[in-house]
Amino acid sequence: MEDFVQDEKPGFGGVEEILDEILPESLEWERLVRTYPVPALALAVAGGFYLGLRHGSAILAAASSYVVAEVSRNVGGLFGQQD
Repeated sequence: MEDFVQDEKPGFGGVEEILDEILPESLEWERLVRTYPVPALALAVAGGFYLGLRHGSAILAAASSYVVAEVSRNVGGLFGQQD
């Protein structure tokens, strides 16, 4: 049995890196989210709603393409086919 070791610290993964690049260095957004979780969640919901309205069809197309590719890969793996 393999041991699973998590090298990275738990967190937001790629989102954390993107936010660090976009936001100014002086803004400690992680502390703000911990201090004000409800407004942070409301801002995230509003941003998601806006993105959904503006780019919903593109996001849906990308998500469905990803799901179809993963299902095809997993079904192919069940029958012993390789990509």
